[in-house]
Amino acid sequence: MRGFGINLLVWSSQIGPKERALLPVLAEMGYAAVEIPLFAPERFPTAETAAALRDSGLACTVSTALPTGCGLIDAATAPAGLAFLRGVIGCAAALGAGIICGPLALPVGDLRGRGYTAQEWTTAVETLRAAGKVAADAGVTLALEPLNRFETFFINTVAQGARLMDEVSHPAVGLLLDTFHMHIEEKSTPAALVEGARHLRHFHASENDRGIVGSGQVPWPAVWAALQQSGYTGWVTVESFNAFLPELAGATCIWRPLAPDPATLARESLAFLHTLTERG
Repeated sequence: MRGFGINLLVWSSQIGPKERALLPVLAEMGYAAVEIPLFAPERFPTAETAAALRDSGLACTVSTALPTGCGLIDAATAPAGLAFLRGVIGCAAALGAGIICGPLALPVGDLRGRGYTAQEWTTAVETLRAAGKVAADAGVTLALEPLNRFETFFINTVAQGARLMDEVSHPAVGLLLDTFHMHIEEKSTPAALVEGARHLRHFHASENDRGIVGSGQVPWPAVWAALQQSGYTGWVTVESFNAFLPELAGATCIWRPLAPDPATLARESLAFLHTLTERG
C-alpha cells in the first residue's frame, strides 16, 4: 500500500482558493495524498492546483464522473464520453495524477428499468479499450468503479467488473473498488476484494453510511486482511461527500450531515485506518 489519501468531495466538488488552502492542512493531518474531483476539465484550474499540490507535498489522484449525454456503452454517446475522458486525462497528467477513478461507463443515475444488453457490453469493451490507449499515452491509469444498483444498471458487482476488465484487456484500465458499494452488492466484501485483486488499481475506504470510516458496519479487519492478501500496492483513499453539495446530492442521495464536520470525518477516519495498519 502506498499510503492514505482523502477525496476533497468531503468538502466540495469545486477546486478554488479555499479548497487549495486545505491541502497543507491535510498534509499536516497525516494524509499522503489527496483525491481531486474533476468534473469540468475545460474549466479546471490546472496550473493553480498543480502548484498547490507541489507546495503541500501531497501526491494526487483524480476522481470524475461522466456528465449527462456522455456514456461509453452506447454508440451514440461514446464519442462524447471519450472526448470528456480525454480532457480529464490531460488535466490529470498535468497534475501528476497516476489514477483517474470513478463511474467511467455511464453518468451516475442513468437507470433504464432493465439490465444491460449484450450490445451495450460490447460497446463498453471497445470504448474502454480506446480510452485506455489515450490514458496509457499520458501515463495515467483509468479505474472504473462498480456502483450499487440504485446508481447504475451497468456493473454493480466486482465479478461483473472483473469480467469486463478481462475483455477490455488493457494495462491502463482497471477497477476502483469502494466499500460502500460493496457493502450493498457483495455477499462478502473481503472475498470480493480477493476475487477482483487482479484488476484492482484503486481503493476507496468508505463506511456503509458514508460516515466516518470505522464507525459503521463494514468489517474493516477482514477487509484490510483481504487487501493484504491481494497484494494491493496502491492508495487507500477515504471517500465521503459533503451533505450540502447540490451537484452531487441528487446522485448520492445524501441529505443530512454524515459527521459533525468534514475535518472530523477526515481526522477520525485516518486515525481508524492507522489502527488497522498497527494490527498488521
